[in-house]
Amino acid sequence: MTKYILSTIAWVESIAKKEVEKVWAKIIEVRDRMIEFEGDSKTMIKVNLWSRVWNKVFEVLAEADKIDTFDKLYDLIQTINLKKYFHHSYPIVVKAKSINSKLDSTPAIQKITKKAIVDNITGKSWEKVFENSELEKFEIMVLLIWDKARILLNTTWEALHKREYRQETWEAPLKESLAAALVLLSDWRFKENFYDLFCWSWTIAIEAAMIAKNIAPGLNRYFAFERLLLVDKTLVEKELEDARKKEYSWEYKIIASDIDENIIEIAKQNAKDAWVYDMIDFRVMDFREYISPHPSPLPEGEGIATPLKWTLVSNPPYWVRLKDDNIESLYKQIDKLFRVNPELKGWVITNYLDFDKLINLDNYKKRKLYNGGELCYFYKRK
Repeated sequence: MTKYILSTIAWVESIAKKEVEKVWAKIIEVRDRMIEFEGDSKTMIKVNLWSRVWNKVFEVLAEADKIDTFDKLYDLIQTINLKKYFHHSYPIVVKAKSINSKLDSTPAIQKITKKAIVDNITGKSWEKVFENSELEKFEIMVLLIWDKARILLNTTWEALHKREYRQETWEAPLKESLAAALVLLSDWRFKENFYDLFCWSWTIAIEAAMIAKNIAPGLNRYFAFERLLLVDKTLVEKELEDARKKEYSWEYKIIASDIDENIIEIAKQNAKDAWVYDMIDFRVMDFREYISPHPSPLPEGEGIATPLKWTLVSNPPYWVRLKDDNIESLYKQIDKLFRVNPELKGWVITNYLDFDKLINLDNYKKRKLYNGGELCYFYKRK
């Protein structure tokens, strides 16, 4: 069995652990933003294909304690048979991270590691290595924590949140991995209505549709493991085909709305690229129409005439995009939306930390999360 390390976004390790267990991987340890597990090539492929909240999957090539000199780091890399992983013409980029270790110069760690890799591949014959710049790079990460070194091979390449459906964007929408985490945390029951009333972060509605339909997030993207010599190409094709067969075809009601028509048009195109366009009801409307005392502009049986029910997950703007409004008024209206729709299980994520001052916190639960490196809270209306 091979050891792997999975990096994940902060505060969603419990979700990541469950998803690793779904592909029958053996969990070794769960730490901050990191899960260590064991498996074979099939396990590694599945973990990459079915990632919703993870970042990258690394194979542990070598590890050792007390790596406190560059000579020891060099010798550790020489214990790896790199030739069985890739041809010497493949370009290799070296990254490094050091935490509480004697070797704390990242540039020096990278330089020694790259020299050790070249010597490993050439057998110290002083043969020159000509990397083919037209080929995709492989990434090797040196992770040092309290002088324990791990030499890691990135089997994913670009971070797993990149699903390849976001062809167009608007400002800085949520990463797909965080959007998926929000949907999973909401405990949405797929046959019930799902709402995102601030669709500028359209990733929430699209990720909800992909989860409900059981679409493997990695189906339409490229992975570094596809070029590894150790990975059987037939196995890759089999796992891709198995993933396609696991898609569901049930009916779902996902409503995504926004006041900006341009945003809705971009959202529609991204939904088409994600193959979930037919699952989402896109609407150009102000979310306050759901709480207005005036007659509903929506078809009979929807909206105000029948209060919102079931689950809302949304990412309100951190700035004001609504006419004649300010940020405080906006968030007061969000709180009112929940109060006038008691059957709505509501969740919103925001970095507007003054939201606490505008609401009765006894009516909410909140969970710390990070959007990129920015502190946010995920509020649930009880």
